[in-house]
Amino acid sequence: MKVIVAEAGTANNVGSMALIENAIAIAQEKHPGCCVTVFCLDSKSVSETLEKDCMNKNVTVMDDLFVIPSGGKLKKFFWLFQVICWILYSRLTLNFTKHISKFFRGRRKKNLQEVELAEYVYCIGAERINDIYYKTALLSLYAIGTYIKMGKKLVHLSLTIGPVFNKSTICMAKNILNNSHAIFIRDQKSFDILKEWDCKAPCQFNSYDIALLQRINPLKANGLLAEFGIRPGFVGVSCINWLFRKANGPVRQNEYEQAIAQTLDYIIERYKFQIVFTPTVVGVGSSDDVCIGKHIIQKMNNSAEVIAIKRLLSPVEMATLYSQCTFSIVTRMHAAILCSGAGKHPIIAINYLYKLREYMKNILCEEYSIDIDYTNSTELKSFVDRLMGNYNQEYTRLENRQTYIKNRIIENLQFF
Repeated sequence: MKVIVAEAGTANNVGSMALIENAIAIAQEKHPGCCVTVFCLDSKSVSETLEKDCMNKNVTVMDDLFVIPSGGKLKKFFWLFQVICWILYSRLTLNFTKHISKFFRGRRKKNLQEVELAEYVYCIGAERINDIYYKTALLSLYAIGTYIKMGKKLVHLSLTIGPVFNKSTICMAKNILNNSHAIFIRDQKSFDILKEWDCKAPCQFNSYDIALLQRINPLKANGLLAEFGIRPGFVGVSCINWLFRKANGPVRQNEYEQAIAQTLDYIIERYKFQIVFTPTVVGVGSSDDVCIGKHIIQKMNNSAEVIAIKRLLSPVEMATLYSQCTFSIVTRMHAAILCSGAGKHPIIAINYLYKLREYMKNILCEEYSIDIDYTNSTELKSFVDRLMGNYNQEYTRLENRQTYIKNRIIENLQFF
């Protein structure tokens, strides 16, 4: 049997990679002995990371159906024109047969051949129904719509819906979701939208992010600490370059960075912790997490007590590293998940989208979070003091809640 894992990202984003690894694990658990083919944005980096984390058995990695090329506007325009022609032709052929690979040539023919051999397509494009990412939203919906028309059972894992405000996106999304086999939503707001749209999919679950099932490797812990010169019991930091579209509060990027810097100085001076920046997105654009971490460190008075990790970590490496911390201050969603889930340590969250606020509600830690456009050092410091004053109770509460959540995910996965 074959399972396709589609709409995957790149290894440069640890969160995207965690979704890939856990989707593979779910497929292999549900269908023992199955072969898995991953469609992603960068097959080379994903293949290398799967091999590093020992997740490459019976797994083939290919570039996704639509991968936007690098280059200038003219190159992208001709690529888009070619893609539109491809979509129109594929829709025409699907009116006559579900086995359409024989009508194509090149790389996409191989994608279609893989889909024809599969029974299930697991879509892990968690934020594809989202008009903030308007450049990829419609192409992603066309791709997974093609798989449905080819007669495959489409399963959405860890889906967030929205924000959506374009009628074209909403119309296509409704059609895709109505014809999907199973939908696993990871936040209440998205589940409410699913109900508002009166979705007809036979299996719908108000569930959680599958990255919560991420495993660690305790044998790697000492090696990682030694590699970066980290002392156990550190405080982790995840940061982001955020565009603040449609933000309501007064804070923007500079104030956000300044608030974190002042809070970290406070932690060092009062609690004597070492600070470790754990980048989730590395090597993507000129303002990745490594770059933003550098900006924050430059604003600090106690930078000598800071370790800035600059290389890309795999999901197993990051989760294992977080298992050695005391707590983390996180802005990235999957840094929050890998620290509080696999790493089993408390977090303070700066909510850059409602999905992170919802996650903090899910783990019963909403009182330790603040929306990014209202970030300030006064509240962050108060979170730190409260957490340290009640650390054992918060640790136990988180552990119990995570056990419940993981059991719920596993139970839900049995029903499709």
